[in-house]
This record gives sequence, structure tokens and C-alpha cells, in this order.
Amino acid sequence: MRLTSLAPVVLAFCVGILLGSALQQKSQKSVESSNSGPKKGIVLEVADVPFRQTSHIDEQGRPIVKQQLFEPFLVPNFVGFSVATFKPGQVMMPPHEHNSLHEFFYVIEGVGVIQKDGVEHQVKAGTFLHMAPFEKHGIYVPKEAVEDMKMIVCGVTVREEK
Repeated sequence: MRLTSLAPVVLAFCVGILLGSALQQKSQKSVESSNSGPKKGIVLEVADVPFRQTSHIDEQGRPIVKQQLFEPFLVPNFVGFSVATFKPGQVMMPPHEHNSLHEFFYVIEGVGVIQKDGVEHQVKAGTFLHMAPFEKHGIYVPKEAVEDMKMIVCGVTVREEK
């Protein structure tokens, strides 16, 4: 897998911020339950993590797939950490929004387009995006693309979904 030279630094920084934020939110609340997350960390090689289908199916009936490196909500408020793969021509549209989720994307390979609140942004390896609650967003990879687009996806919930 090709990564830009800053990708490992940005990745470590983002994971640290997200996990720290989730843990800080939990520690600031009175203890409502005993679940404060796993008691031990993990070490994984992305190549060893199997692909699984997401709930997003493109217009041709092809699911967008991901490698789930950290399961959702193992750490309170943290919605997991995955590498999503979009094939050339795959579309995750129409744009959608989340009421309580800050969602983060970091493109590690390929090219694509992310629509944010009606504005299309050309993205490539090294592009970082943050979607705040209520920001409409959608993703697609042009049919002419010569390779898959892979992106890191993670997020933090800030309140209950309504």
C-alpha cells in the first residue's frame, strides 16, 4: 500500500485525538456504567484484516467494502476505525448526514470526489476531511479512475441520534 510520507504521522495524530477525545468525554461524565473500553490494546497488520461489506451499496449493486481495524463503540463514543475501499465508478450518494457524529476521512490511496454540503472536492492520497454533525456528504470514485480509492474512516459521537 502506497502512503504519502506524512500519512503515518497524520494517522497517529488522528487516532490519538479521537481516542483521547472519546476517553475524556467519558471521564468527564459521572460513571454511568463500568464500560470504559478494552483493558488491553491491539496490534494489527491491515493486510491481515478481512474485508467486509458495508451497508452502502452502489447503483450497480456492488457494496463498498472495509477492513474494520477497531470495532465501533469498544471505546465509548468512538465509532470504530476502518479502511474503506471504493472501486472505480462506485458511488455513495445521495449525500447523507449524521445528527450526532463527527466523521473523519483520510485518503491513503487513489482519487475520488467527496461532496460536502453541495460542494464537490477532488480528493487524493494525503487529503483529510472532517464532517461535523448535520453536514451532508457523499463520496464517489470516477469511472475513469485507474485504481481503487482507499480511505481511513473513523468518528466520535457527541450526543444521542434523534
